[in-house]
This record gives sequence, C-alpha cells and structure tokens, in this order.
Amino acid sequence: MLAALLLGATALGASVACRSDPSGPGPGGGGTITATVSDPSGDTFGVDSVQWDVTALTVTRDTGGITVAVDLSADALSPMSGDSNSVFVYVDFDTDQDSTTGISSIVDDSRPGPGSTGMGVDFFVDLADFNADSTVNVVNAALSTTGSVRPTVSGKRISVRIPRSLLGGDDALLNAAAIVGTFFEPTDIVPENGHLKVGGVGPVAPYQPTATLQSPQGRTWGRWAVKTPRR
Repeated sequence: MLAALLLGATALGASVACRSDPSGPGPGGGGTITATVSDPSGDTFGVDSVQWDVTALTVTRDTGGITVAVDLSADALSPMSGDSNSVFVYVDFDTDQDSTTGISSIVDDSRPGPGSTGMGVDFFVDLADFNADSTVNVVNAALSTTGSVRPTVSGKRISVRIPRSLLGGDDALLNAAAIVGTFFEPTDIVPENGHLKVGGVGPVAPYQPTATLQSPQGRTWGRWAVKTPRR
C-alpha cells in the first residue's frame, strides 16, 4: 500500500512498563493497571511534508474506565484548529481480547508493510473528528457512537478518559493499538507490530485476517481509511 517500514520487535500482546494493583475486580484482578508501549522516533511512512510521529501509547485502566495517552515527537496541532495538517488519531480497543470478534483494526487496514495488531476491534475512540463542543466520539464495532468524551491536547501529548459505560460495561482489561496522521494520509502506528495488552488472562485467539469490505458505510479517516468486519 505504502512504502515498507522497519517492523519493531514488539510481539503480540507485548507492553513496556506495567504496574498493577491485584486487589481490583475483573479477570485476573487489577484495580489499576498502567501499560505503555514505545515507538521509535523518525519511523514515519507518509509522503507529505507534515509527518506526525508517535513515540508512545499509554493506557491506564482502573475500576471506572481507562485513560489513554498518545505521545508525539512534536507539539500536537488539534483538529479543532481546522488545519488539514493537524494530527488525526484513532485508538482501537479489543475489549474481549479476542481477535476473532469485532472489526479489523484501522492500524491493520492502513499499515504500510506486513504485520498485524492481532486484534478484533470492539470499540475505538475517534480523535480525528471533533464535535462542535470539542468532544470526540467513542464508537463500537457496529459503527454506532456509544458516547462522547473530551480529550486534552497538551504539548506533545493527547489524552482522553473513557468510562467503562462507553465500552459496553467491559471490565476494561483490553488490548489496544493506535495510528496517527493528517487528513491526507497516515504517518505512523504504535506498536509497530502486535498490540498493547492491558491486563487480562489467557492467550489471545489466533488472528484471522479473512474479511470483506464494509463500504460505503465503513469507517473513514480523511481520504484513506476503510473498515473491514470480521466474518
């Protein structure tokens, strides 16, 4: 699709740095869990002059929901500015940690080379399309909005708090991956391969890439992204 990029050594489900409180509810415990995966600087794969470069994805899970943070190599320019070169971000969540359910990840739909998130996406937060009140939507696998949340854009970090109620009441032990870019094109993904795992127990079901396009009702981002549902 685009020029190949160097794949990172991140394995499926791997994360860098994880802290947990075993006293909380949910499978495997985990009242509060923070998981972070880093991404190399300078590994963008777009062709335009503006290349948003993601350096880390962090998800903190607690009993009430999750807090997501996406770090960039440069100060973020919010889409609220109206600039087509502002940073667009999608963060996908596999809440049941089962790659055979949900829809395909926009990271996999748009990655420039081989690899896989190993995720079936049950929910995602759309940090590319801001509402008039500066909120963004949380969307489920049926592409229906479950609610809106207000992100914070501060320096090189974009963060957002998502309550469990917007994730279908899930225990918020989940897998995650993210992609950044502009209106015109994607420019970087995190992690390079695999996903960030935030708690949970047991192995993730094998990835099943067979899919059919969901179009024109599918997921779009600027000029370039499509969504494909799992059979």
